[in-house]
Amino acid sequence: MQPSADKVDPRRVSFVGPCPDADGDTGRWVRPEAAERVLLVSLGSAYTHRPEFYRQCLAAYGNLPGWHVVLQIGKHTDPRELGEIPPTVEVHPWVPQRAILEQADVFVTHAGMGGCGDGLRAGVPMIAVPQGAEQFMNADRLVELGVARRVDTADATAETLRAALDDLRADPEVARRSARLRAEALSEGGTPRAVRLIEEMLMP
Repeated sequence: MQPSADKVDPRRVSFVGPCPDADGDTGRWVRPEAAERVLLVSLGSAYTHRPEFYRQCLAAYGNLPGWHVVLQIGKHTDPRELGEIPPTVEVHPWVPQRAILEQADVFVTHAGMGGCGDGLRAGVPMIAVPQGAEQFMNADRLVELGVARRVDTADATAETLRAALDDLRADPEVARRSARLRAEALSEGGTPRAVRLIEEMLMP
């Protein structure tokens, strides 16, 4: 996710890949037996009061044959604001994101650094809907890497969200690039390698 990685001095900087908090996402999730494909929708923790966006997601994905949708709405959105919830959709204020991504087929994300890291580490194609701060740049980077489609919130209708999903699924290169970046992210070493590098720096 560093767009200028080729300009960083490798003698001074080491990239170790995503470093997930081992205690921050410890839940389990069981994929329903009838789910042929799984789509996770999560806008992270800061920009979650988006009832209209969630309604558009329900309209876009809620009744797709074979799809099961997990919708995280945060603690500030009342599920009653969403209207009728299709039987193939589960709605929660919080979900164990990494556990679901290990079993998911597509990730609708706000493109925060945590979400980007989790999605890349799981090798899941993404639909990036940036909400603020660095997320716009992150969304563009995911598109540049060939693993995502970007949909801005103002344009996030049921039609555009569905079109982004169809476009992702129709492009065989997306799955190949997602798998390659997953392998690269895991090979970087993550937190254990970061700890080793720090310890080496501290050794007399």
